[in-house]
Amino acid sequence: MKKITILLTIGLVGLHAELLTLGSCIDKALQTHPDVRAFMLKVKEQHEGVKVQKGAWRPQVSAYAEYDPQRTYVIPQNGQFHTIDDNGWTAGISVTQKIFDFSKTSHTIESSKIKHEISALSFEEAKALMRYRIRIAYAQLLVQKASLTAREKDLDAKKALYEQAKALVEQGLKTRADESRFLSAVRQAEDALAMARAAYKKAKISLELYIGEPIAESTTFEEGLLSEKTVPAIVTDEKRVLENNLQLQIAKKSEDASHELYKSKLAEHYGSLDIVAEAKHFDELSRYDTTLLGIRYAVPIYSGGRLSAQAQQAKISTMVADEEKESKRRAILEEVKALQADLEEVKKRIEARRSQTVSAEETKVLIEARYEEGLSTYMEVLDAEAVWLDAKLGLLDAFYTRLDRLYRLEYLNAK
Repeated sequence: MKKITILLTIGLVGLHAELLTLGSCIDKALQTHPDVRAFMLKVKEQHEGVKVQKGAWRPQVSAYAEYDPQRTYVIPQNGQFHTIDDNGWTAGISVTQKIFDFSKTSHTIESSKIKHEISALSFEEAKALMRYRIRIAYAQLLVQKASLTAREKDLDAKKALYEQAKALVEQGLKTRADESRFLSAVRQAEDALAMARAAYKKAKISLELYIGEPIAESTTFEEGLLSEKTVPAIVTDEKRVLENNLQLQIAKKSEDASHELYKSKLAEHYGSLDIVAEAKHFDELSRYDTTLLGIRYAVPIYSGGRLSAQAQQAKISTMVADEEKESKRRAILEEVKALQADLEEVKKRIEARRSQTVSAEETKVLIEARYEEGLSTYMEVLDAEAVWLDAKLGLLDAFYTRLDRLYRLEYLNAK
């Protein structure tokens, strides 16, 4: 009966210990995070902006009406003018159709289309950035969880040493100094453990806010991610990164949009040719209708320098966009090279820390055994414990650094 109860308990614990994968965190954040949803709405906003610009090529129809309850009418009669006060109203409808404007509207529409493409790329960039942020938050959680486990083991070891020292003091084999020093070490380990718990809680809260839902204490994670050794070659290829980088693509599109807007401003100097049609009904002392159908060409003669200034402003915007694109290219190239150097350095650091951890673990076990036999001092034991903990935490930090650099390269590569 006891065996059945134990098995049922283990089964229930296994059911509640849900695995929260990195992929599921990314999916949840991309679906719910406001930063991503805002960029999705901006894509729709720019899509409507294209419709606004295309509307300039469609007929512009407007209706109007006016009623005047009191109006003075002037009537010439026999060389004299007579006035009559009466009411009156007019109503009409007008239609304007653009025929030709020297491609001003076409360039404006093309600029709006490019801005829509920019918004779509910005949406992809927002998703790529969110994936990077989730990956870093997930890695930080793994590091803090592993660090918390290491601190717990360190505290357990020091408590055991303290109890051992007390027993040896009672037997007259150790002094009170041993007991006091180990008690002090226990208190220090408890303080460090409290700080580790707080750091883990902060990392957990950060991930919860990204995915938009609480994470149960029984949740398990993909802890193997920390020790992954593979670094995809594609993310370290500088040429491929520059080709795939979304920020560079956005900068190039921004330059194209500014250039189209510049051509539109130049064409505005030549005016536009329109078909105009109008029908009006008057009821003012007498009733009558008027109609109008014709072609109108309007060209700006003088605008106070506004059109020239706007064209020059658009030209400068194009030049600025080109310089920003080159600046972005150099910044990304610099970051890629720096990340490559960091990955090479951290690879060596991981190998060194891994060897140091194994050696420190063996030394710690040997020193503790020698202390029990009275062949080592408590200072040697504590030093061995400190070296082991430093190596363990250093290895975790190196793992996190590698993940951070790798995830950053994948983000720059739009992965």
